[in-house]
Amino acid sequence: MVPDSPLHRLQSLRNRTALFDIDSLAPPGADTWFSRLAAGVLASAVLVFGFAQGSMTIVFALPELLGAASVAFLQAEFALVNFTVFLLVSTAALAVQLFRRDLPSDPPRTGPDVTAIVPVYRDAAVLDRSVESLLATEYDDLRVVVVCEPDDEASIDRATALEARHDRVECLVNTDNPGSKAAAVNYAASVTESEHVAVFDADEVVDPAFVPTAVAGLRDADVVQGRTVPEPDGVVETAAYYESVVLGELTDRLVSLVTGFRLAASHAVVMRRSAFETAGGYDPDMLTEDYDFAFRCYEAGLSVREQFAHPSRVTAARTPRDWWGQRKRWLTGYAQVLHRRLGALEASRRSVFALAICAGSVLGNLLILSMAAKVAVLVAVDAAAWVAPPLAALAVVGIAARWYDARAGHLEGFDLGWALTPAVLVCYSLVGIVATVEYVTTWDGEWYSVDKTG
Repeated sequence: MVPDSPLHRLQSLRNRTALFDIDSLAPPGADTWFSRLAAGVLASAVLVFGFAQGSMTIVFALPELLGAASVAFLQAEFALVNFTVFLLVSTAALAVQLFRRDLPSDPPRTGPDVTAIVPVYRDAAVLDRSVESLLATEYDDLRVVVVCEPDDEASIDRATALEARHDRVECLVNTDNPGSKAAAVNYAASVTESEHVAVFDADEVVDPAFVPTAVAGLRDADVVQGRTVPEPDGVVETAAYYESVVLGELTDRLVSLVTGFRLAASHAVVMRRSAFETAGGYDPDMLTEDYDFAFRCYEAGLSVREQFAHPSRVTAARTPRDWWGQRKRWLTGYAQVLHRRLGALEASRRSVFALAICAGSVLGNLLILSMAAKVAVLVAVDAAAWVAPPLAALAVVGIAARWYDARAGHLEGFDLGWALTPAVLVCYSLVGIVATVEYVTTWDGEWYSVDKTG
């Protein structure tokens, strides 16, 4: 933790105030049980409130042309109809983006130098995926810089071997400010001089056409963000794939159309060096450095273009424990970014939009769990048929996405994993509630690392 950083000051404040908290008198581990109890109480309250709200009756008065009659609905029915409409409209917007062909007809093979930064920590087993795919890219002026942590001997050995084998690969050890992906990327950017900077994950298989089309996109944009596709090669991995479609791609469409906000992440991204510097690089204090970086790009007025035609393939969490731990880290990070956005709020349209978008990513988990309670209302009153439209919409989304990725050659075959999406959404909302409560009550900077194998 960087001294005098916002996170350091927050933790110092927590440590000082703990002297006056009743928790400080409890045995070790009591704070963890307290946060779990608080999360359970909040989740239960959301379910009770959602059930009570869903049981209310809404009366709509029809116009005189239709007889001036009135129609009554349960609020649960109305909520599920709205959710279905949201899914379908968002799907249409995503489909337009996926099938829109605004790519250059002849992407450049040469041009401005690009430094592809690959931060690695305990991912030696999968590092070849990223490096080899980047070396196979259809862009000649690309240099791959692998950034290792000083205590990760396995990754250093693997990166050094790749450096010896390939002229365009360089291994760096982050001795400047080790301990985070953000600091590793910042370090590599500070010791290189290319016009463009790109960032990729160690397990990311980059499409050969992505970098050249991204470089072409930077002619009239500051950042080009690609798409990542989790490889659905197991039950948990398959669930992660459909989750990424619904929560990672679908829900952002309408927000993007209304506000102009687009995610600029720390993977599958190519940007002008000037844009990276304008945004201030990635913040090592932030658990989800890419989410924070995206908002700083947005508030700085940088233009971000999404390029979904040539996605990267990434490995997904392979066990329920890894899935839970990884999402908990992400969602704790979202709460941390929301905390920062509250403190940085200014009287500007983009600052207000940024706060609203970030709040939605945190508080939206309450809405998802509340929706589950509304489903229970409809089952209780023998109106379960109203549950069919949103379930059908989720099925259409999943099947269409898998059809598109299979047709485009990004993945192979089809499966029934889309049927897991409703359960995954509920589990995700529970993770979000636990993560947010723990951030407010007990979080001390720890984070979860997923084990990956080649």
